[in-house]
Amino acid sequence: MNFYKLLLAFVALCCTGFLAQSQSLQLNVIIRTIDKNLAPTVSLLQLPDSVLVATKVAKATISFDVKANSFYLIKITAVGKQSITKNIEVHDSSLSITVNLSDKIGNLEAVVVVSKKPLLKYEDDKTIVDAEPLANSSTNAYEVLEKVPGAVVDQDGNVYLNSATPATIYINGREVKLSATDLASMLKSLPANSITKIEILRNPSAKYDAASSGGIVNIVLKKGVKLGTNGSVNLASFQGKYNTTTAGFNINKSIKKTNTYFSYQFTKRNNFEELNTTRLLSSDNTKLQQQSYTTYPTINHYAGGGIDAELNSKLSIGYDVRFTANENNSHAINGNLISQQASGNQLGVINALINNSGSSYYLGNNISAKYKIDSVGSELSSSIDYNYFNSKNFQQYNNRFLLPARPDLDGDGNTNNNKNILTFKSDLVVKLKAKYTIETGAKYNYAASTNSAMYFTETTASGRKTDSFQTNRFRYNEKIFAGYLQVSKTFFTVTFKPGIRMETTDIYGKQLFPKDTSLSIRRTDFFPYLYIRRDITKLFGFMLTGNAIYRRSISRPYYEALNPYPKYIDQFLYDVGNPNLKPQFTTNYEFNIIAADFPVFSIGVNDIKDIFTNVTYQDDVTKIAYRTYDNLGRNKEFYFRVAGGIPPGGKYFFYLGAQYNRSHYTGLYQNKPLEYTRGSWVFFTYHNFKASPTLNLSLHGFMRLRGLQNFYELNNFGALNINANKTILKKKANIILSINDILKTNKVDFSIDQSGISAYGSRVNDTRKIGITLRYNFGIKPKEEKKEGFDAPADTNN
Repeated sequence: MNFYKLLLAFVALCCTGFLAQSQSLQLNVIIRTIDKNLAPTVSLLQLPDSVLVATKVAKATISFDVKANSFYLIKITAVGKQSITKNIEVHDSSLSITVNLSDKIGNLEAVVVVSKKPLLKYEDDKTIVDAEPLANSSTNAYEVLEKVPGAVVDQDGNVYLNSATPATIYINGREVKLSATDLASMLKSLPANSITKIEILRNPSAKYDAASSGGIVNIVLKKGVKLGTNGSVNLASFQGKYNTTTAGFNINKSIKKTNTYFSYQFTKRNNFEELNTTRLLSSDNTKLQQQSYTTYPTINHYAGGGIDAELNSKLSIGYDVRFTANENNSHAINGNLISQQASGNQLGVINALINNSGSSYYLGNNISAKYKIDSVGSELSSSIDYNYFNSKNFQQYNNRFLLPARPDLDGDGNTNNNKNILTFKSDLVVKLKAKYTIETGAKYNYAASTNSAMYFTETTASGRKTDSFQTNRFRYNEKIFAGYLQVSKTFFTVTFKPGIRMETTDIYGKQLFPKDTSLSIRRTDFFPYLYIRRDITKLFGFMLTGNAIYRRSISRPYYEALNPYPKYIDQFLYDVGNPNLKPQFTTNYEFNIIAADFPVFSIGVNDIKDIFTNVTYQDDVTKIAYRTYDNLGRNKEFYFRVAGGIPPGGKYFFYLGAQYNRSHYTGLYQNKPLEYTRGSWVFFTYHNFKASPTLNLSLHGFMRLRGLQNFYELNNFGALNINANKTILKKKANIILSINDILKTNKVDFSIDQSGISAYGSRVNDTRKIGITLRYNFGIKPKEEKKEGFDAPADTNN
C-alpha cells in the first residue's frame, strides 16, 4: 500500500465531507438516581459569557445540540438532591457524560463526578496510560515503563515506540538529558507509586523538541492532592534469585490555595545477568566463547517535594525538586575460551574478574509559573530548570592467562562524569473567538559535560604504568535555541493543526588527553508539522475518528555517543564513542484511528536519512570487538498497530494489541555495503477482573517475535505478570501480591551476522520475582467552613 496515496486520499475525504458533516454535535447527559420518578432540571450555558442555551427536564437521559470546540457549563438540580455543576469541553465529536444524583446532606463544599479511569486513552496527540495498575506489580519506575502497552524496553534501558530510533524520555514534561544507562539507573531509584500516568507521544507536535525522532515518553510524577493532609506509607519485598526490598512514604498538605508535598523511598536491590556468547575471530573458523556471570547489588535513595500556590484566580507558581543517590556496584566472573571451531582444539583460556564500585547523584529543580489569560483556556506558562548529574566509578580487573600460560594482567581506574543542564522555556496558548487556537513559544537549553578517566595496568614484568588507551579527558557543550508556532482550527468536523519549529544547534566537544581532538556542529533547521483529525463513522456505538500526521525531526549525536573514550567491558569488548557522527533526520507519515478516545489502529512510515545507531565492530588485527555509533545510511521503516478489547466500567475488561515493524537498511556497515531487511512483531495485553469490592485481579504481558536491536537479531521472548490487590481496613490499606515473568520466558537469544562481525549467544536476567507490597493511606480532612448555602461547587473528574 502506498502510504502517500493513503494520506492524500484521507485529506481528500476530509475536504469532500464538509457539507455532509455540518450537523450539530450532541451532548448526552445520563442521570443516575435511585428515585426513578425524580425529574431533575438540567440547564446548559455556553462559556465564557454564561449564555443560557437551553433548560430541560428529564428523568434519565437528556440531549442538547452543541458546537464543536466550545466550552459549556451544565447545572443539574432536583428536590432533595445535591446540585451538580460541571464544566464541559466539546471537541469535534458528540459525547456523553454520566452523573449520579445523591441526597442532600447539609452544606457541602464540592460535588465530585467520578468515572472509572481507563488504562489507555487517546488525547489530542498522545496516548495516556494510567500508571496505577502497572505500579502495583512493580518495585520502581523502570519496571513500570517496561510494562507500558506497546513500548519496548531493551536490556540497556532504551525505549522504542514506533521506530528503530529510541524514544526521548521526559519527566514531568521536561527532557532528561542522560544516557540510557544513567537514565535507567535513575528510574530504578524512583518508587513505582510515585508515577500518576505515562504519556506516549509517538508523533509530537511542533511544540515539542524536534530531537525526538523516536517519539516521547513523558513520565508524570505525583504531586500533592488538595485534600487537607494526606499521604501513604509502603513496604515491599520481591524475591527472585536475589531479593529487592523497598520502603518509603509520601505526604501532602494543603492550606487554602497552597499545596506542599514530600516523598522519600529507599530501595536495596540485587540482580544478576548471565551472558553467553560465541564470536568468530577469523576466516579460519577460530572462535571465542565467553561465559559471564555478573551480580548488581545497588542501594537507591530518592527524595522529592515541592510547593504549588495560587496567588490569585489567574496566577499560580510552583517549585519542584527531586534528588536521587545511588550506590552502583557490580561483580563479574568472565570465562573465555579460544578454539578451532572444526577440531575443537583449545588455543587460549583466559579467566577474568571485573569489579565496579560506583556512585551517582541526580538533582533536578524546576520553578514554574502559569497565568490564565481568560476563561476559555488562553494561558502563558514559563519555567526554569536546572539539573545536575554526577557519577563516579572505580573499576578493578584481573586477567589470568591459563593457556598459553603467562603473567596475570591487572588493571584499575577511576572515572568521573559531571553534567550541568540549564533550560529556559515559555509557552503561550491563545484561544480566539473565531475558534482558532494559536500556540507559540521559545526554549533555550544549555548543557555542559566533563568526563575524566585515569587507568593503570600492572604486570609482574613491567610493573604499574598508565594505561594511555583508556585514560581520557573530554569536555562537551551543547546550546540549542528553539521557537515554534502552530495553529489549530476546526472547519465543520475537520480539525487542522499545522505548525513549524526552528532549532539552532551549537555543539562543541574537545578531547584533552591523550590527544587533542575537537568536534563541532553548528546549524539551523526547520521542522514542519501537520495534524488532521476527522470523525469517520459510528461502529458498535463508538465514534471512529481518523488522524493523519506529517512530521520532520532530528536526532543529534549526544555526549556519550561522541566521546572517543573507550570504556572497558572485558578484555575482548569495549564501548567507544565516535566524534565524527552527523545528525540524522526522520520524516514520519502516520494515519491512525481512535474509538471513544481509545487507539485502535495506526499505520505509518519512518524515512530516516544519515541514520546513526549503536553498532558492533571487530578490529581485524587484535580481534577485539568494540561497540560504537556510526552513520550507516538510510532506513525506511514501515509499521502498523492494532488494538481492541472490552472497555472499563464493568467487573472485567481487557485489551489486546499488536505492532509490526519492517526495517530496510541501505548504506555501509564497517565500510562494507549494507542491504538488510527484517520484520518483527510485538504483542501486548492487559486483563482486569474485579472479583469483589475489595479484591482486584490483573494480568498483563508481552511477546516479541523476531525482534531487532542494533542489528542483533533476537529470537522470540516475552513475559507474563499477574497481581492481586486486596483492600483492607475500610479501604485505607492495600495488600498486593505480584508474580513477574511467571513462565520465565524473558530470556533473549541473539545473533548478528554483518560485515566483519559474526556472533550469537543468550542473555538472562533475574526477571522472575514474587513480591508482596503493603501500602497504608492516611488522611486528615480540612476543617469545614460554615457557608450560607450551596452554590456552584468545584468539579473534579478522576
